Amino acid sequence: LAPMVRANSTPLRILALDYGADIVYSEELIARRLELCTRKENEELKTIDFVDASGKTTCLRVDPVREKNKLVVQLGAAEGECASRAAAVVADVACGVDLNM
Repeated sequence: LAPMVRANSTPLRILALDYGADIVYSEELIARRLELCTRKENEELKTIDFVDASGKTTCLRVDPVREKNKLVVQLGAAEGECASRAAAVVADVACGVDLNM
């Protein structure tokens, strides 16, 4: 799937993989927000959730089994250093980062 804003949620990415996609993109995430997220293991859904600083909103949800080596996280950033910090947050769940500046 090509990068899309507010469209490539986890269920759509998994569906695309089930239909044969080799690689999927996350929805475009704001790097400044993602760099402040906390990683949480969601035992009920068997996912890895990246929760924003308020603790109320999941910015990114990843299925670590089905999306392993297939997920590219799309970031929107105005500064390279901020993008680098955000990419580091998701480095262990993403096979790549697509940066929009």
